[in-house]
Amino acid sequence: MDHQVSLGSVRASAGYDRRVLIGRHAEQEELGALIKAVRASRSGVLVLRGEPGVGKSALLAELAEQAEGMLVIRATGVEAESELPFAGVHQLVWPLMERLDEIPPRQAAALRGAIGLDAPAGDDRFLIGAAVLSLLAAAAESSPVLALVDDAHLLDPESADALAFAARRLHAEPVALVFTVRDDAAAFAGAGLPELRIGGLDETAAPDLLAERSGSLSPEVRRQLVAIAGGNPLALLELPTGLSEDQLAGRSPLGDALPVTRTIEAAFLDRMRGVSQEGRSLMLLAAADDTAEPAVIVRAAAALGADTSALDEIEGTGLVEFGEREVRFRHPLVRSVVYQGATLTERQRAHLALCDALDDPEHADRRVWHRAAATLGADDELADELERSADAAMRRGGHMGASAALARAAEFTSDAEARARRLAAAATAAWLGGRPEAAIASLEPARRLVSDPLTRADIEHLRAQIELQRGTPARAHEILMAAAEEILPADAGRAGAMLVQAGEAANFAGDLQGEIAAGRLAQRLRAETGDRSLEVTMMAGVADLLEGRAADGAALLTEAIAQASASDNPRRFSWAGSCAFYLGDIGAATAYWGRFVDEARGQGAIALLAVALAYRASGEASEGRFASAVVTASEGLRLAEETGQANAAAFHRAVLARGAARCGREEECRTQAAAVFAVARERGLGIHAGHALLALGELELAAGRPAESLIHFETLWHAGPGAGSVSAKLFGMPDLVEAAYRAERIETAREALAFYEDWVTSTRSRFELPLLERCRGLLEPGAAAVERFDEALRLQSDAERPFERARTELVYGEALRRRREPKRARDHLRVALELFEQLGAAGWCERARSELRASGETARKRDPSTIDQLTPQELQIARAVATGSSNKQVAAQLFLSPRTIEFHLRHVFAKLGITSRSQLAGFDLEGLVADRSGVVTVPA
Repeated sequence: MDHQVSLGSVRASAGYDRRVLIGRHAEQEELGALIKAVRASRSGVLVLRGEPGVGKSALLAELAEQAEGMLVIRATGVEAESELPFAGVHQLVWPLMERLDEIPPRQAAALRGAIGLDAPAGDDRFLIGAAVLSLLAAAAESSPVLALVDDAHLLDPESADALAFAARRLHAEPVALVFTVRDDAAAFAGAGLPELRIGGLDETAAPDLLAERSGSLSPEVRRQLVAIAGGNPLALLELPTGLSEDQLAGRSPLGDALPVTRTIEAAFLDRMRGVSQEGRSLMLLAAADDTAEPAVIVRAAAALGADTSALDEIEGTGLVEFGEREVRFRHPLVRSVVYQGATLTERQRAHLALCDALDDPEHADRRVWHRAAATLGADDELADELERSADAAMRRGGHMGASAALARAAEFTSDAEARARRLAAAATAAWLGGRPEAAIASLEPARRLVSDPLTRADIEHLRAQIELQRGTPARAHEILMAAAEEILPADAGRAGAMLVQAGEAANFAGDLQGEIAAGRLAQRLRAETGDRSLEVTMMAGVADLLEGRAADGAALLTEAIAQASASDNPRRFSWAGSCAFYLGDIGAATAYWGRFVDEARGQGAIALLAVALAYRASGEASEGRFASAVVTASEGLRLAEETGQANAAAFHRAVLARGAARCGREEECRTQAAAVFAVARERGLGIHAGHALLALGELELAAGRPAESLIHFETLWHAGPGAGSVSAKLFGMPDLVEAAYRAERIETAREALAFYEDWVTSTRSRFELPLLERCRGLLEPGAAAVERFDEALRLQSDAERPFERARTELVYGEALRRRREPKRARDHLRVALELFEQLGAAGWCERARSELRASGETARKRDPSTIDQLTPQELQIARAVATGSSNKQVAAQLFLSPRTIEFHLRHVFAKLGITSRSQLAGFDLEGLVADRSGVVTVPA
């Protein structure tokens, strides 16, 4: 494998025909600017997209020539390698492997395992992308790096994902990463990378190129060829080679025009017509091989009895070049033409010959794929080999390679049950590899074949997971409940795991009865099997609590929390946090979810981290710590989008909408909420829609529009499954009570208070009791209201939930002003305004300021020039550095490079007016909160 990777670099560095660059001044200027930026220590990423033969590879080659003094590394996508996990990454980073000790150890171990240098070390495919980024950044410490990936649409999926992940995170490193892809390929289309479309040559450049190729053409023939080629440089160069003298002179017609790609293929076929059978056999072996090693072709030719004397004949066509170290095709289309032009029998013979020729242990995966390509019909021995190959791929994080091998193994499997098992395993691998469509494609035939209940349970569990993450949670709940009930007597462990996800699905959907149903089944599992696992105990406790058996439910949830510390399940802290949340201990819940984040981050489990951050952001928002919630959700949104988790991304947007509402950023709040609703309504995401409604309701309430606010809160209160959630309803009750009271809908306020009172008194939540007293104060008359507000302030500590304390001070002051006690009112209103200003709650500031004016005191508006602003990412970095972490440690935590951390840290220092890390450590960073335009304000 090592030799093959070095050959990949040689293959990509081959010469090119400069004539195809005629008329490419604009493209050359843009690529030149990329090089200049890298020399100035700025990263650059570009995807060159265009049809075959348009000159993408030539532009890459010229770019490499301009990179004097830079480290140039290359990889080339090869179709035959697309089933070999991380083959493309291996090609690209092999020249940098001596720097592997300079990157975070977990990333280094994952990369070593992925490319077969060591035992596998983790299965998060995105961790390999982080390792590539770190390795590029380490190399750039010595000299600027130019990384070129030609024919990137032919990369194996694992490499494509890893390189796209790294590319998105390049920022302040002197690194340029340039890809070329065919315009009809889906590769990198949704990767969020800048693209440059390489079109055909214009009416001036195309004739110039044709004149360079064949100056003796008549003007009319030149015009016709330009039209046929559509400005494609390769077509312009190749078309004249297949024309007769009469056609070149214009005495005979050129024939019917074909699509450009087929035109080029036809030109290549014309050049192959005179090749002997021996020559064609050698060309076919080269096309079917993916090592590009001449020795392999020679050995395979010997197995076929083909004479290698035809090598000179082949090279004479100009289509294939056999060098001492590599075999190179003039263009990928030549390889395709050669391979597709052979008969099925000829291709099978070629693959068998290559299988025999690849006798080194490092080529084991290649051998089994060549054998598969040469086999028709059932072959259980071959199926077993493919499954072993898949197991090896999975261990090093090559999920899509494993999925392809398992799906292929299923094709050769004679037993229907074994075929179903392999298809199910292929689906699981595809799902882990981030390809849900491929997973579903394998699941459907597996479902038709399976009869074993355990295999069927695995299939249904995966179907539900896919549905939960990218589809409709209500449907996921339905699938999980049916599967868990079927398997409950046979495998309690699997049933328990499905019930936890069934409860999660119901929670996502906002389906209270669905959660209770999952909990009831968990209670039955405990009764029938004696199962006392964390998962089952939690769900049984949830059912008790939600059905009003508060004491029983609290006991079970407390037991589940205790079990979490002894469990090795990576989701244990997630579940412990959920248990604490149901018990009303929001602080404990957020702390557990913070440990969930830390564990996912420490493991480099980037996809899981996006989910963990959603839990923590939710907890921070519920605590009123919107500075932290915005920072957490900003990172979570970026990771969720990068890992293709649309449902998680929508939840992060809901939290960001609430943060924007808190800070009075009306347009941003409405934009984020609209994005949430667009996903939530399509998929029935009740909890997401609920949080978006909370955001809009608070936005209106802070702005002094209680009637409009009440519309959102009542919509949430009456929402059924798929349109709201129990948790959002509960946490929105204090706002609903206030909105109804201010809109003079007193009966509505009393109904909401009664609903809220039942929950708070049953859980005795120290977080909610002060808010309950505040709500009671709003609806009590005279002196009784004052007693309620005093009790609310007594229960609400200064350090805990300062925003809610400010809200209480505000309504207390408003009530006193209405009682004609302006002096006492001003005391509370000043505290409210000061807290709101410290928290950056702009909308609430204005309301408190208006009340102060009405009480007879004018409050000066805070001068925005005294507020420095940090982006959420800058605040996240500042907090990490303030704890004593080095740039390198912070970079590893955030999957960025040390240079990017340094870049952001310089901005932090400038904005805070400090010059050292020690000063940062003494700064009150926990006082920073989100302000307008997605930034964070620093109190003066």
